[in-house]
Amino acid sequence: MTRTLATLALLLISCGEPVDGEVGERVVMLDARSQLIRLSVDLRSVHPSGDELDAIELKPELYGAFVDRYLDDPRFLDRIEEIYNQTIRTRTGETYFEVTEAGLSADAEDRIASAIADEPLKLVRHIVENDLPFTELVLADYTMADPIVATMWNIEYPEGAEGWQQAHYTDGREHAGILSSTTMWLRYPSAGVNANRHRANTVSRILLCDDYLARPVSFSRTQIDALTSGDPEDVIRQTPTCQSCHSSMDPIASHFFGYWWEREGGLDDQTTYRPEDEFTWREPEMSGKSTGYFGVPTSGMGAMAELIAEDPRFVDCAVQTVFEGLTQRTVVEEDWTELQSHREAFSESGLILRDLVKSIVMSEEYRAVEAVETELGERLPTVKMASTTQLSGIISGKTGHVWEFDGRDGLRFNDDGLVVLGGGIDSQYVTTPSHDPSVGMVFIQERYAQSAAWQVASHDLDPNREGEAVLLSFVTIEDTPESNRAAFATQIEALYLDITGHKLASQDDEEPEEVEQLIELWRQLYSVEASSQLAWSGVVSVVLRDPQVLFY
Repeated sequence: MTRTLATLALLLISCGEPVDGEVGERVVMLDARSQLIRLSVDLRSVHPSGDELDAIELKPELYGAFVDRYLDDPRFLDRIEEIYNQTIRTRTGETYFEVTEAGLSADAEDRIASAIADEPLKLVRHIVENDLPFTELVLADYTMADPIVATMWNIEYPEGAEGWQQAHYTDGREHAGILSSTTMWLRYPSAGVNANRHRANTVSRILLCDDYLARPVSFSRTQIDALTSGDPEDVIRQTPTCQSCHSSMDPIASHFFGYWWEREGGLDDQTTYRPEDEFTWREPEMSGKSTGYFGVPTSGMGAMAELIAEDPRFVDCAVQTVFEGLTQRTVVEEDWTELQSHREAFSESGLILRDLVKSIVMSEEYRAVEAVETELGERLPTVKMASTTQLSGIISGKTGHVWEFDGRDGLRFNDDGLVVLGGGIDSQYVTTPSHDPSVGMVFIQERYAQSAAWQVASHDLDPNREGEAVLLSFVTIEDTPESNRAAFATQIEALYLDITGHKLASQDDEEPEEVEQLIELWRQLYSVEASSQLAWSGVVSVVLRDPQVLFY
């Protein structure tokens, strides 16, 4: 089953205006306004402005120009971080050590955890922001750090600088992009006899999209008995079934013994690279496999990084990661015919990620509302659900209200569990996002809408307010449906247009039915406390909860 328009119908969701997009060989396209909304939410986590929507409706051929504009928007870089955290998964909320050991305040632990988590993700951001070849992910001779990360991991940080900067470890490690990141190997430790295999699989999963743990492996009863009663390393070496994975995994794992932090000690002991441990793989309880990369011997981390950068699977994996993050599709074998054109665009650009994204969002399949081909229809999500981060961007963009807890956006940071409740990941226990409607996400939208609507009504209806109204520009605190019904009708229609990006549907020039329904809601709420502020906050919250805000 795919998330088609039927899903919304089953949920009694209104989809606004009828679709009037073009019909191609494989898909029916969204109308121009809906295409631009999808593009803006996917690339910037906000809705387009009213002027932008009017422009695209008048000239649908402007779509390509808007793609270029949104790709240059700083919020696009935030989206790239969000997409890549779905595979790198370092945003766990962990500090790994008592932050006071580094001289930092325990009161700022949440913010310190966020900074630590972002070390590898800020490298991705830096690569995209500066249009560097994506191979920089493993070839960069630097890491990214802010003052917090530099203090925690004892990184040499540029004097007098602020924010995230290129920086360097000074403990002798060979810089190789995320492969030499302390955050990475604290997030993916290697316990005891695991001999860094967890880390080797992480390299394969993130950079090659090949998860060893997902491979089908079967053992005979005799082999199972040997695994449970004999020496694990001997069994691995002598069992062909084991070697089908370990022959390639173990040489990759042998690169990480300089990060073998399975020992007693404090912060420095547990985060410092030790070149003298590099040959620990030779010890009897370890794999006994020298460093290598799929049959090619290597001299160390830098040599392996160069082989990864030259591996066609590295390019395939980048295409798959970005494609899945933008389209909410899980790539299957049948999708690679479609993905091949995006791979070619990516390769021809010199592995510039913006060009890959542009290829994806310019495609007909990305802009589709319905598949013509039955087989494609089984795989194509024609309705997408906003993530909690995107929902925060959409509602805060319309109302100016961020749903904060202890000064942090509750829908961007999982401090209180709202991200997971809304279908997101915590990067540790929940690692696969859900893009399907859920009670949790509807509850989040409801409460956030109520909070934002109260702020809007409080501001806009204040006779002494400063500045322009946020949303309620056609009514005053004195107006009632009886004294100024025309203003109420105009205001409600404007709310829908401002918040959803779509006009309310009407037939035969009659007033949209939502107008009278919300006027009646206003009356009922007003009757509780004779408060226009309360009544309008209820009306605004209903519009903010419209399914077109959550689904796009």
